[in-house]
Amino acid sequence: MNIKKWNARLSLLTVVLFLIHEGYQLYAYTTMYYNPVLSKVTGYALTGAMALHVILSLMSVFILHDAKNVAYKKLNIKTVLQRISAVLIVLLLPLHIFSFGILKSSVGGVGYILTEIAQILFYAALCCHISLSFSNALVTLGYLADMRKKRVIDIVVTIICVILFIAASVIITSAHTMIFKG
Repeated sequence: MNIKKWNARLSLLTVVLFLIHEGYQLYAYTTMYYNPVLSKVTGYALTGAMALHVILSLMSVFILHDAKNVAYKKLNIKTVLQRISAVLIVLLLPLHIFSFGILKSSVGGVGYILTEIAQILFYAALCCHISLSFSNALVTLGYLADMRKKRVIDIVVTIICVILFIAASVIITSAHTMIFKG
């Protein structure tokens, strides 16, 4: 069993679940039609896949490589950003899950503004991580060997992630403002 290949498959599944969850949330906030069951099912499926991805990622870094030999100074900037964004996602995920309740209880206060800022940072970390990792998963699975094609895929995925980041930041924070501040 190759941990890296299973992790690559899981990461692609996680991206699909992210797109489903994000798509539904953007639809819900745009139309103001919110189905809590649909939101929770897509969110918990995504969270479960992300948790497994984190576990396999940690295993591939610390079990497949001797932790003493992991020299960050020798890693390229993309790998460092990929790991920093992963840590931010893990740290901000609980806040994201409970953000609606936090926003509701802190309307008009500093907690409201800080929660919205943390949400935007969470969206940025997700989009950054996906844009840096997507083509690597394809390479790991053997679907992509040509570095020119990898670069094109990186650019396309980055553009999609930037659009999703802007949409999530604008639509969701605008909807929160309408919901909580009238």
